[in-house]
Amino acid sequence: MSRAGCRKERDDDAGAIRAVLEAAFGGTTEADLVEALRADGDLVLGWVYEDAAEVLGYVAYSRVEVFRDARTAVAAVGLAPLAVVPDLQGEGIGSFLVISSLGLLKQENESLVFVLGDPAYYSRFNFAVVDGYVSRYAGPYFQALRLSPDAPDAGRVKYAKAFDKL
Repeated sequence: MSRAGCRKERDDDAGAIRAVLEAAFGGTTEADLVEALRADGDLVLGWVYEDAAEVLGYVAYSRVEVFRDARTAVAAVGLAPLAVVPDLQGEGIGSFLVISSLGLLKQENESLVFVLGDPAYYSRFNFAVVDGYVSRYAGPYFQALRLSPDAPDAGRVKYAKAFDKL
């Protein structure tokens, strides 16, 4: 008997993850993004929520670079996408995915996480709208969470190349 909980994605989860992403977003864009991140080696963490061995939610973190100057880059991660099957949205699964995955990222010494999303939602995880970073996504939905006091508080942010296709 399987219990509900989160774990790292496995190779055999790809089809179920794709189904969750397509159901949650009503299209293939986010599923295609995750597949491209995997293929390019830019997926830092794929985190699934499952119950009774069925994948019901997913969050991906990909490699992001923060350039303090033209040559010095610091590694960070970007949260995208976050998805829960439509029938279970609003039940706390998305929050559980984010909280548990951020804890794991901190344990793995990631220092900075970016997200492009609703500040009313992501502020509950201590993400905040930021001004010190230059990004093509800059604006009221571009947020950061510093997991370490050593994380840069400014710089040019470059997402993985799979995001260029969006």
